[in-house]
Amino acid sequence: MDVKSAFLNGVLEEEIYIEQPPGYMKIEEEKKVLKLKKVFYGLKQAPRAWNTRIDTYFKENGFKQCPYEHALYTKQSGGNVMFVALYVDDLIFMGNSDEMIEKFKGTMIRKFEMIDLGLMKFFLGLVVRQGKMGIFVS
Repeated sequence: MDVKSAFLNGVLEEEIYIEQPPGYMKIEEEKKVLKLKKVFYGLKQAPRAWNTRIDTYFKENGFKQCPYEHALYTKQSGGNVMFVALYVDDLIFMGNSDEMIEKFKGTMIRKFEMIDLGLMKFFLGLVVRQGKMGIFVS
């Protein structure tokens, strides 16, 4: 799954002020600055704000963060288990319950405006082929 405009989902934890952009300055108020209410692309804090938001969401919804790989989360429910790997604005997930996976996908699409890209074909330079004989990575 891919998050649409991931960094715009972040929440600012500190006060940030910027100069008025050229062409948008108010007459006789050129020295004033603008206080940001929301994160935007290009802001140094944007990646951290996005990661904090999705990390908090996972933890509040029953996922446990792997102590050795902080981008890996697991969730157990009864005998079912689900794994979610986060790479910037992409999620890769798998589990042994179709119901758990479909519920997760629906929730993530509504909460973060994600796009379901279907079965994984490429990831970080790897080619992934999934078929009846298994999963092949090259």
